[in-house]
Amino acid sequence: MWEQGIGTFPVAFTEDGDEWAYHLKNAMGGSGFQRISGTDGAGGPVEMGPPLDGSMTSILRVHPHADGITCTVVGEEGTLSPDQIDPWRAGAHTAVGEIGRHQQPHAWDALVGLSPSTILGPDLQGQLRARSLGPIDLAPSGVYMREFRGPERVDSHFTGVSRTFPVVVTGRVTTYHWDRVVPIAQSQLRRVCALLTLSRKQLWEPRTHPWPQTATGSTLKIPISVGPEFPSPGGHEWTGEIPPGTASWRLPWWVDQAWERLENDSGLSTALNAYYEAMRLHRRHPSLALLTYVASIEGVGMRFIPDALCNCHPECTHYRGVAEKRFRKALKTVLTQRQVKELAGPLYDKRSHTGHRGTLFGSEEVFGFAPTGPFQTSPYFQFEALMLGQLALVANAVLVKAFSGGPDSG
Repeated sequence: MWEQGIGTFPVAFTEDGDEWAYHLKNAMGGSGFQRISGTDGAGGPVEMGPPLDGSMTSILRVHPHADGITCTVVGEEGTLSPDQIDPWRAGAHTAVGEIGRHQQPHAWDALVGLSPSTILGPDLQGQLRARSLGPIDLAPSGVYMREFRGPERVDSHFTGVSRTFPVVVTGRVTTYHWDRVVPIAQSQLRRVCALLTLSRKQLWEPRTHPWPQTATGSTLKIPISVGPEFPSPGGHEWTGEIPPGTASWRLPWWVDQAWERLENDSGLSTALNAYYEAMRLHRRHPSLALLTYVASIEGVGMRFIPDALCNCHPECTHYRGVAEKRFRKALKTVLTQRQVKELAGPLYDKRSHTGHRGTLFGSEEVFGFAPTGPFQTSPYFQFEALMLGQLALVANAVLVKAFSGGPDSG
């Protein structure tokens, strides 16, 4: 094995390294590399190569440096020769000059909608009225989408059917390549779904990946029917047409400034993410959902009660436990003192048992198949239908109050 340094280059390792590597690939023929290993996050190098076209057998090792990046060509076979080194050096110099020169706007579309597990008729759904949400545009799809969901178990013949009004989400990202658009678009999609879920109290999810728009417009395909179809009664063909009299709905007023607030308030963003994740966990993992709903409320409570050092002695550097105080303080923004007293203790007790011991209180212990009958009561009913259901509503109200900016909202 041999090594040869080819210099230090003015490239910000974390901020511009990926773009530099993209331009390096193009400068060396555009065929790509046989492998690229990522940094270990502790100063460890990135390695890339050899080129896929077989023109070289050497690889490039890239380390962070005080002045940018430092590059070393490494040969695992043969002897050091200019044809294994010079292309890397020339490509690295060319790539530096290309950084920032290829930024262009990329528009994307995706479909979001109610979770397939939420089965509601058109009278309880309706179509969203077109509007903007921060940098994102929302528009009704114009389709009443039917979705067949096959059984999860191979010995079951049950097929569920849901009918929903999906929403088209459109965003724009300025970057140098479409591959860089996708993670940004996915993050924005999650925020859109979280805000829709919070405002509608129903679980909204992405139903497609982000699709790039072309010069001729959207490439997103909106199906009218999804899944393993079976004949409908009467043999009527499903057209996806909007039923007559279907209502439309608006997002509430507090959503208008929600995106900007989330951009500037990481604590509120964390609390919203926790609430959304709890909604996703609610049906299948009720004990974890309770823990996460409580966490979202605690996140709002951080606005009122900061971290506090232990006062057991003047030099103690440990922090006092203030999580439950934050939970109760946030509850007080939407509940009376009496309601907080009745709810907080039992909820926080179960949260602690799940968080610290792994205790399960819901029907996840029997995969949701709780024993029921005229002579027995489900042991999970009080936890799931009453306690968890009430907590979900309270967590929703706490977050809406925080977004609304009303009294005691933080």
